[in-house]
Amino acid sequence: MDPKFIQKLKMAMLEERQRLLNNSSASRKKDFSIATDDLADEADLTSVELSQGVVFTLREKEQQTLAEIDGALARMDEGTYGLCEDCEEPIASKRLELRPTARLCVKHQEEVEKRKKMFAA
Repeated sequence: MDPKFIQKLKMAMLEERQRLLNNSSASRKKDFSIATDDLADEADLTSVELSQGVVFTLREKEQQTLAEIDGALARMDEGTYGLCEDCEEPIASKRLELRPTARLCVKHQEEVEKRKKMFAA
């Protein structure tokens, strides 16, 4: 794989990682504080709890994305970046461009998603 292409993806992932870390630390205290004195009734409390649920879900997604980025950066350091973890064939450059943290080629990712659908049904 082209070293310039890998470097471009690495820089993009590092920027995204930094953005997520900055966003998370800047809004952490604001998002999780509840002033129960300001809540007039149960509807207000329910609304706040629902909002907090959304915030927790977003934080979880951010943590997952950070873990995926860290994994991709580690694979870059190891020299295994861009290889499918199932078949060890190169992952298409277009796929990596769209999803730099991809661990599987399209074929194997589709298989994973089909299994998820089967178990979800």
